[in-house]
Amino acid sequence: MSLVRIALRIAAVQALRGRTLVGDNVLDSQIGALDMAADGSLSTDQKKPWIAVYTDASSTKDSLTDVTLRALAPNGATQILIETGLTAAHVVIDPETEESTVYTGIPDTDDAFEFHADIVARQIADVLTDPNNAWAEIVRGFILSFRSVERVRTSGDQNGTRLAAQQIRITADLVVDPLRGESLKDGSPLRAFFDKCEADLRVPNPAYPDESNEPTIVDPVIASTLALMRAQIEIDAAPYDWQSVQRRFGFTRHEADALMIAPPAGVPGDATITDITPPDAQPDKGFPI
Repeated sequence: MSLVRIALRIAAVQALRGRTLVGDNVLDSQIGALDMAADGSLSTDQKKPWIAVYTDASSTKDSLTDVTLRALAPNGATQILIETGLTAAHVVIDPETEESTVYTGIPDTDDAFEFHADIVARQIADVLTDPNNAWAEIVRGFILSFRSVERVRTSGDQNGTRLAAQQIRITADLVVDPLRGESLKDGSPLRAFFDKCEADLRVPNPAYPDESNEPTIVDPVIASTLALMRAQIEIDAAPYDWQSVQRRFGFTRHEADALMIAPPAGVPGDATITDITPPDAQPDKGFPI
């Protein structure tokens, strides 16, 4: 339902790629990156150390009041999960010593596995707060504030395969999703996200130079993702201001009429209310059922 949650994950993945010990193996909502079986054993489908970014449960229970009525645009308090880990299958052989290592000069002992996970977790925090990382700036733009940050470690040794992992759980209040038909303002985090994707996430153009003058194009998967996201906002005819208010708060038409934000029946939708003459007092007939 939330475009902000989708954009936040993509931006976080781009912010982290190439900036930690796991290199480019940063994944968006990878199912199975860290899996727990019914017997409690841990496993991963990754062939090298990884980071995976997820957005999980969200709730507006503690952030919305009765005045928001039936609003569905707010994202409320959202759980952002960032997992990192490595297994014994990810160790490398030092060409000089021929020893198994988790990193150059660090042998693949149990404490080295934990050390690696700790370092990557620290690097994640450094990246996401880096003022010079444009993708991290977009991530921060989607977040109003943190409610809590939890760090959880886990490890296992199943059938001789050692695994060490950490999970950073951030509960954060996110910005409200834009309404359908609402124009994205310059400087808004979602507008910045769209612009950054189209500028940075490009691949060689197979049609260049024979059929196109553009040497690069937006990555086709990203282009399709952005098109589908934009389709949830853009409509052929912009709504009237009062319709945007009605949509934001989930007013019924009767409520919109009672609040006098909608023009009376038979009046054009773009009419502007400039003066209100109260009617003569009438007996209250109650709310229509």
